[in-house]
Amino acid sequence: IFPITAVLEVRGFTITEQGEVIDVPLDTSRIHVKLSEMSFRIPPRGSRTVFYEATSDSLPAWFNILSALSGTKTENGLNVRILLPHVVYLNQKQPLRKEEVAIRRFELDQGAKKVRVQLENLGPRLGRVYQLNVSDRGNQSQTAGGFPLMPHSRRWVEVEWQSTTPPNRLTLRFARFTIDSVLSVVPSSLAADSAAVPSRP
Repeated sequence: IFPITAVLEVRGFTITEQGEVIDVPLDTSRIHVKLSEMSFRIPPRGSRTVFYEATSDSLPAWFNILSALSGTKTENGLNVRILLPHVVYLNQKQPLRKEEVAIRRFELDQGAKKVRVQLENLGPRLGRVYQLNVSDRGNQSQTAGGFPLMPHSRRWVEVEWQSTTPPNRLTLRFARFTIDSVLSVVPSSLAADSAAVPSRP
């Protein structure tokens, strides 16, 4: 019901082991992005389409198109500024391979009722875990949603675990393969000195 002013900015980002997204300047020496518009106004109940062209001197590459929207107001008249990121991944031609994924930790924090998994991408290819599932010998299981697995990096993932039976199976679903492993869970107090080792592939 209000006209909105939109300002677009292309930014880079990195992802920490804990999955936190850190905003960084775009590496313009390698990644080249052109937008059809950088700023415009959207009328009430209107819409706007912005086209972009992106290339990179090397793959994979990734960046954010950040939209800063202003002009909306709350019921008491307070002006609101909304930041909406649009994440773009430029994938390499060859997909991530199964042998490039390693399970480094499989921990159970009984006090917090959480299972923590640490994965490592050993290769130079960008990959994506579409689904992570933790289960026990019975019918208990918990699933985490998808997330990227960046080249040459590690990633922690947490899932709730309410069952009194420790989990013993980890399933990772990627676009072209699935990793299904039976693991010995490690208490979080001992995890700093231990690694999860698959007992059966």
